[in-house]
Amino acid sequence: MTEDQMNANSTDYLQKFTYRLYDGKFQPRWMRVLYLIRFELISTWRKSKFAKYLMIIILVFSFFSILGAAMLKDIEPDEGEGKVSVRDALNESIASYFAFNLSFILSNSDGISYGLGRGLAMLLFIVIGLAGSGFFADDKQGKVIEIYLSRLEKREYLTGKVGAIVIYINIFVLLPLIITGVLFVQSLEKDHEKFLDFYMGIIIYSVLCSIILGLFILVLSIFVEKRSYASLIFFLVFLFGTIIGQAITYDNLDNEFFLLVSPTNFLVLLAYVCLGDYDLGVWDAKKEKYVELNLDNSVGLEYWHVFLQAFLLIIVFSLLLAYKIWKTTTEEL
Repeated sequence: MTEDQMNANSTDYLQKFTYRLYDGKFQPRWMRVLYLIRFELISTWRKSKFAKYLMIIILVFSFFSILGAAMLKDIEPDEGEGKVSVRDALNESIASYFAFNLSFILSNSDGISYGLGRGLAMLLFIVIGLAGSGFFADDKQGKVIEIYLSRLEKREYLTGKVGAIVIYINIFVLLPLIITGVLFVQSLEKDHEKFLDFYMGIIIYSVLCSIILGLFILVLSIFVEKRSYASLIFFLVFLFGTIIGQAITYDNLDNEFFLLVSPTNFLVLLAYVCLGDYDLGVWDAKKEKYVELNLDNSVGLEYWHVFLQAFLLIIVFSLLLAYKIWKTTTEEL
């Protein structure tokens, strides 16, 4: 190999990790963060064939959900009640996106399930875990963190990683939900202007979900030595956390706060409160019926408790990431 070939290969390697050939112009530092975000998004998407298959599955399930939503306009009892039933159905379709048990928490207390949920939670957690687990673990294994930090400050490096995983997760959360939400309303022949709060709720929910899930998998990625372990822990937390949390909830339905123990129940409740739906129904196994769960009656669990847990999780995960980045040398990272 000639000297010119060696130099060319070295240049290609450096450019791969956000270095660019000098063209006589200086770019602002925030552009370096954008380059890192773009690189992480492109490389993560290219590496994950499963993610591409999941997008196809989501589209197929969404198609049948839209068909189901279109049928609702034919069963509305009257104008007043019809508006309520349609909105309940739409809210349930969003809230059940991350649910393992589609019929545990409903948008009403009368036990009516509209069956518009996709039930893809398990696949979504697998994709998010596989993608996010390598954001820091791969950098440590490949010994490229020194290259990043020679051009980026630690806060810029961290911002780029968080920004990339949040955007990546929203490809599977915000994008499908907002598109299908619009198509749902269109299939019901409703005025979109009357559902602007519904669309805004989807956006808020998707952003909060992506931040919480993204920060969690990044914490695992930076603390756990191998990416396979990080992704496995991520999935098991939601799987067994839901199973155990569900069992605890069934035995303690008198205390509504236990609904927040299960990770997936928490995400379902977060969806409802983001959509402004506070009058829900929860399955009571002992009474074998749905009981009312009002999140805005100043008794027991309230909507702001759900938001509070979301923000506390974001703060805790952010502090853990910041501590690991700022207190660890590049060799230890």
